[in-house]
Amino acid sequence: MDEKVMVADALNGINGCLTRYEEMITQTENQNLRQTLQQIRNQAETSQYELFTIAKNKAYYEPAAKAKEEEIMHVRALVNPGCSCK
Repeated sequence: MDEKVMVADALNGINGCLTRYEEMITQTENQNLRQTLQQIRNQAETSQYELFTIAKNKAYYEPAAKAKEEEIMHVRALVNPGCSCK
């Protein structure tokens, strides 16, 4: 297995974990468990960003094109009416 595939697999794995951590955090009432999960999630986000940076620098990953301002405004209009989060 080459390095590019290993980095991609690691990124996919971390991204899946981040999703699960977020689901657990939002459903956890116990404050100690919630804080522990948040710390684990933060560490995973740091690892994910480091791997992303490696992949980008080695041209293993091509980020999506930057969104245009009107696209951003359209998404905000879709999300904001139904969500109280900022």
